[in-house]
Amino acid sequence: MSAQMVMTLAPAAIAAIVILFCAVRKVLKEAEALLLALVPVIHALGKVRTAWRQTRRPQDGGGDVEREEEPHALP
Repeated sequence: MSAQMVMTLAPAAIAAIVILFCAVRKVLKEAEALLLALVPVIHALGKVRTAWRQTRRPQDGGGDVEREEEPHALP
């Protein structure tokens, strides 16, 4: 590879790297914004789930009532 070829390709390679870096940075910033927007939604869904589970508990405290188990993941 000659020096002239390297001098011709180096600026193009640097420009391609800078463009790629900027594109990846923009995508990551958008992903961060999306995830930060979802945090309150996830928190609210946790509160809804807790409230829903409290309404499904037996009110009398009887001993023979079967307790609802947590869902298990399939192996």
